[in-house]
Amino acid sequence: MNDIHIGAFVQVSQLEDAFNSMLRTDYIALSDTAKLNLLADYYVDYWGYVSQMVAPVDQLIVGRRGTGKTTLLYRALVECMRSWDPKSTSAAPPRSLGVYLDLVKCQSLGSSSDVDYAHFEHMFVSELCDAIREELMRSWPGLAKQRNLIDRVFKRAEGKQASATNKELDQLAEILKTGLPRFVDRSAPSETRDKSSSSVATKNNASASLKAKPEASLQTAVDQTDGYEIETTRFEQVTYRLTVADLLRVVRALREAANIPHFLVFIDEFSSLDETLQGRFSTLLKKILGNHSGVHVKLCAITDHYRLGSSIILQRDLFELSLDLNSLVERSGSLGSAMEHLVGLTERIVNQRLEVYGAIAADRLFDDPEAAYRELSRSAMGVPRTLGIVLKQAWSRASLNGTRVRIRMSDIEFGIRYASRAYLNQMLGASRDGIAMPEHVAEMWEELIDKAGEERRRSRSGSHSASHFMVQPRYEERLKHLNMFFLIHLLEQGRTTKKEGINRSLYCFDYGISLENRLGWSSDKNVIRQQRFAYDDVMSAFDQHYRRSDDEEFRCSKCGARFKRSQLIVAGVALTFCPSDRTELTQVQVVSGAHTFTEEEIKIIGAIRSARAEDKLVARQIADDVGCYTQKVSKFGEKLDKSGVIARSKPSGRRTNIYYSPE
Repeated sequence: MNDIHIGAFVQVSQLEDAFNSMLRTDYIALSDTAKLNLLADYYVDYWGYVSQMVAPVDQLIVGRRGTGKTTLLYRALVECMRSWDPKSTSAAPPRSLGVYLDLVKCQSLGSSSDVDYAHFEHMFVSELCDAIREELMRSWPGLAKQRNLIDRVFKRAEGKQASATNKELDQLAEILKTGLPRFVDRSAPSETRDKSSSSVATKNNASASLKAKPEASLQTAVDQTDGYEIETTRFEQVTYRLTVADLLRVVRALREAANIPHFLVFIDEFSSLDETLQGRFSTLLKKILGNHSGVHVKLCAITDHYRLGSSIILQRDLFELSLDLNSLVERSGSLGSAMEHLVGLTERIVNQRLEVYGAIAADRLFDDPEAAYRELSRSAMGVPRTLGIVLKQAWSRASLNGTRVRIRMSDIEFGIRYASRAYLNQMLGASRDGIAMPEHVAEMWEELIDKAGEERRRSRSGSHSASHFMVQPRYEERLKHLNMFFLIHLLEQGRTTKKEGINRSLYCFDYGISLENRLGWSSDKNVIRQQRFAYDDVMSAFDQHYRRSDDEEFRCSKCGARFKRSQLIVAGVALTFCPSDRTELTQVQVVSGAHTFTEEEIKIIGAIRSARAEDKLVARQIADDVGCYTQKVSKFGEKLDKSGVIARSKPSGRRTNIYYSPE
């Protein structure tokens, strides 16, 4: 088939927009109705998650970075918006109210590690009140005429003024019940004009008083008769002293007054909080979960990078919804079936994006569409961000000569290898000198690759693949960083080899890594279950890096609960299963020299420390590769630069900094 030329068929900008949309979703402003509707059109609800997300159930959405958690929250939020239009078909119950809260953007929470619990509760509730206010102001233009109405509602509740609160709520509910919601741009800052008038009259006494509240006032008087007035204008930001209980009470009253069935709070980036703040947040979350105010939480977290504490139990307080690959394999019933589902999912994602963005059809874009979907699915392994990276690079290579734009298999292989090298370099940069994670993680990686290469060469002169391996569950904790960087993928738990009945976890190497190291690729259970692919000996060689704590801690993989060994002692014997659901417990291993960076920060450090000055790495590229905000890269990069962890500079003629390793 002849190549297709740009001038004849391809609308380049639409094609690039389609590929860019796979990289991240959080760049879409919540006030941008057009882009939100576009997202709703191109979103592929392959497993029927959207209807679950708008149901009155508290949920924890987990998945590695890039698996589509934020996109799912946005999609559910759009469904809530559409539920107010009687002419629209929505999976959400009519008149469902949804609010989106991104913890990364909550600056007050990120700097509250040293404050007491009461102050932390105040800051969290204030951030949630701001999110509610912004959502209502965006959606109901009628509130623009009474801009301070929502503020007054929360202010009255703060002062426990019940009758006044109800009066304000009745006005607010009336606005919500009239007309359809729509998004308007309320991005301009609100201004409060405070006019105060003071007069001075003279007397022969002086008095001063200090109120019990944080505000103070001082009044003085002298014996004179002339007076004056002072008018001052200042900008003011109101800080509400609300508790979770106050907020729930206001929301319950608002629901009843405006006939709202339930109120959904979509909370993103829980893993962006450090371990201390996650613990505090979980305590607050427990106050909301299971309440009778009609408030339901949808909380997103990164796999293996969150802690809910012992007070919150999965499948009781929060119901888990996993976007990870091993959950897909479990739902599919077998690895082979799951791989077929991945091919179908990849095809639908690509075709839906191309159609919605008005770009070229897939059968004209790819030289061999069927083979392209197969290779893309193996590379992405259910991670849309990886799919976007591969397609962008494949398209870039295909269009180098300015005329040929059909993406061939060689272009796709180039994109696959590019993505794999990027992930590998991030890991190596993060582990170098033990800056962001232990150095031995890179050594462990080398041992795994060497072992796989050896097994590949031993198998009938390399005729069988060595793309998969198995380890015992106690070693899963050691592999979490490699899984985080997409260098390996957890496929199944509880698998056995043909020779032994010991339960092991099945992993595969990243497809690009397998291509680069000539490991082959197979999902044939008769091959991957061979005893020689049990790599426990590789893992045990790093025992010295994992120390035992004074009181060992164990985790239930099903409900997420954690227990100290002392809590599991019954009649002098330690239980080996979860008391709640009898699932086998795995030990939480403490890594010597472990660091306190978040998952997002580890990847940023890795991306920068793997770059050289001549690479001219900018914040936007780092943000796209990692899946975070450019503001986060800039702010965190400034901190790292001052501490000497990374280097940055602004070459002449450039308006932005470039980031690179200081060595």
